[in-house]
Amino acid sequence: MAQSSYPFGSSQIATEDQWSSYFRMFQVDGVFAASETGTDLKVTASNVSTLSVAPGEAVIQGTYYGNSAALNVNVPTNSAGITARKDLIVLRRDPSADATTVQYKTGGTSYPSLSQTLNGIWEIPLAQVTVAAGASVVAPSGVTDLRWFVGRPVVFGSFSFRRPPMRGQIHVDNGVDLYVGDGTNWNYLGTAEEPAAKTYSPVWNAGATTINWGSGSQNVGRYKRIAGNLYWVKIQVTPGPNGNPPDYPDPIQVTLPFPAQGSTRELFHASMTSTNGEHSAIGQAIMFPSEGTSKVRIRFPLADGGTFSVSHPNVTNWLTNYPINFRSGDCMTISGVYEIA
Repeated sequence: MAQSSYPFGSSQIATEDQWSSYFRMFQVDGVFAASETGTDLKVTASNVSTLSVAPGEAVIQGTYYGNSAALNVNVPTNSAGITARKDLIVLRRDPSADATTVQYKTGGTSYPSLSQTLNGIWEIPLAQVTVAAGASVVAPSGVTDLRWFVGRPVVFGSFSFRRPPMRGQIHVDNGVDLYVGDGTNWNYLGTAEEPAAKTYSPVWNAGATTINWGSGSQNVGRYKRIAGNLYWVKIQVTPGPNGNPPDYPDPIQVTLPFPAQGSTRELFHASMTSTNGEHSAIGQAIMFPSEGTSKVRIRFPLADGGTFSVSHPNVTNWLTNYPINFRSGDCMTISGVYEIA
């Protein structure tokens, strides 16, 4: 099989077949449109014996097609039978005619097939048409839109300097995050970012006082992006051998890896386990927007009598020494998913 390559100085593009072969690799066949709901080359019926094809542009097998005004296409009378006839309106590229044109293809009880021969007649669909028995007029409901649309190249940039969100276009943010445009917004699809969880150092405080859990303590924060601006986070602290903080009067709070969106409160699961012969408890870590969006406060169920109970629980803030004296060997774990700002 002979090899060929072009365009070069000694091998220019000389034929329409070469042009088609070359440029059909750069763009899929279809109609140019900002949205699939647009009217570009859309076929409509209005209870008459012609169909209307709206102005528009398309590419088919590497060649351009343009229609600058509404085009009327005659509907052949369905006089061959007693059942509805299923037809097609197509865009046809015909190299022998040196033209791409809109054509009406009659069918029968099923729709006709598309002709698609490389470097020969090539058709793409615009609409299906149903013509009632004995009729030559088509109701609006007798036309089904079948337009194919051209693809859009992937674009990239930074989060701060995105172009307008073209419908159906993929945008790569900062080389890792994928978004698809809907004509109004860029919608998050996924990320190529390293999927492993990352770590940070949670800061614990009681009011204005930063809590020191003592030498040898374990204070670990882990987080991972799971979708868009949603993050999974896990925080765990175990005081060291001498990590028994004073009896601070203010509730204990701990920082998140990133500030949360502040219009609603974020909720996390919290679990406290004592290894010093005291109680264990399950509660929640809650973000209070009025106190800031970068930290959460821990709360546990508490019966009115001041002891833990599963029936008729009240809630209480967790303090360093109340309702459980949190000290060496005890463990607090907080985990959940939240939405960052």
